[in-house]
Parts: sequence; structure tokens; C-alpha cells
Amino acid sequence: MRRTPARAEEAASGAGDRCPLMSAEELADFLGVPLNTVYIWNHRHQGPRVHKVGRYLRYRWPEVEAWLESQAVNRAT
Repeated sequence: MRRTPARAEEAASGAGDRCPLMSAEELADFLGVPLNTVYIWNHRHQGPRVHKVGRYLRYRWPEVEAWLESQAVNRAT
């Protein structure tokens, strides 16, 4: 199931009681990186915090947003 931008925004904002989990494929789409990069990050213990649900990797939207914010580069002009 692909997440629409509106649905991704709603999930990222924490709307509702529970926030749906994001799959590795959805994370790759959201970040604009190849799926293999997400798997490499997991293997190297890099990238957003991951949760194993059975044999699947799942990500929480707020944790992805926090990780993404921590990746910001401050540049002096």
C-alpha cells in the first residue's frame, strides 16, 4: 500500500491516537533513496530507528522526522 502525500503528512504530524508504521519501501520513497540504501543503513545501525515486526522492518513517522531533522547541515554564509 503506497502512502499518499496527504496521508504521509497526517501520519508524520501524529494525528489521531496511533501513528501507522512505515515500511522500508515507504521510507525509501519518502526520502528519495534506493530501497537498498535503507537496508544498508539498517545493517550498519545507521538511519532512522527501526522496529522489527516479524521479519519486516517498520519505522515510526515521528522517529523518521526526528532523524531527518538531526541530519540537517548548518552552513555558515
